[in-house]
Amino acid sequence: MDKVCPREKAVGLKKGPVDFFLLLLFMFCFALFSSCVSHLREAKLHYTQGQKYSRLYQTEDALGSFKRALEEAEHEVSKRPSSQAYMLKGMTELKLKLWQDAEESFRLAHSHGFEKGEEWAQQVSLLGLALSLEELWVEDSSLRIYIFLIEKSKFSPVTILAAQRYTDAMLKKAIHQEGKEREKLLASALKTAQKLSDEDLSCGFYHYLRSQILSHLADYGKSFESALMAKELGLPTEEILRDNDLQIVYCYQRLKEELSSKEWEDFREKYMEWVKKWKWKGPEAPSWQKERQG
Repeated sequence: MDKVCPREKAVGLKKGPVDFFLLLLFMFCFALFSSCVSHLREAKLHYTQGQKYSRLYQTEDALGSFKRALEEAEHEVSKRPSSQAYMLKGMTELKLKLWQDAEESFRLAHSHGFEKGEEWAQQVSLLGLALSLEELWVEDSSLRIYIFLIEKSKFSPVTILAAQRYTDAMLKKAIHQEGKEREKLLASALKTAQKLSDEDLSCGFYHYLRSQILSHLADYGKSFESALMAKELGLPTEEILRDNDLQIVYCYQRLKEELSSKEWEDFREKYMEWVKKWKWKGPEAPSWQKERQG
């Protein structure tokens, strides 16, 4: 039988506890690292799912996903703050309309190295102020802020909401005006919507805004075309999607009155092709109306 020298025995006795301690330390560090990575990964996953549900107009599921994304992002920044974590937290807060929280998150993202964080924070702050002023009926000041954000902001969530509020406000003002003043307001709103759609042709929402304004100008042919573009490119919420569908139906009805027999025959033939593609139950009956009645 082989003999082990006393020194080798001593070394062997020392290595056992040390190895066990190192194994525990490794497992602890791995678990800690995995936890940090997991929170950020889960936040990204839930945020992506929220966006997917939004595109499918599944509002409640989208809201639940964004809330879970925010919880995971909050865990991440509390344990391992970073520009990426704060940026994701801010984007999620925007989805949940937590304007002040989003502003703070973007400022913290900037402090951790995200270059655009401060700019985004300032724009979110201005947007929140405009919304508050609008609620207090300080309409002129809120309009000036919306115009500023539309012209200056490169941050899509802010630009889109500012454009929506601006257009709504301008149409509301136009309703209470007549003659040249009304035409001036609508022309200004249309110019803004046209500029936005020209700069981002793939954004269905800007075409939707353009369609709404053109309808107030009684240009139903162009209004229909813009509403068609909006539907095909996609819209941000189910409410806006349905409103756009109703706009399509309204233009269809008005064009039926305005076009000559031959023009109407040609238009209706093409229109029915779209109706078939959209799986509407009729030329004036969007599919969601059928679902609602059922």
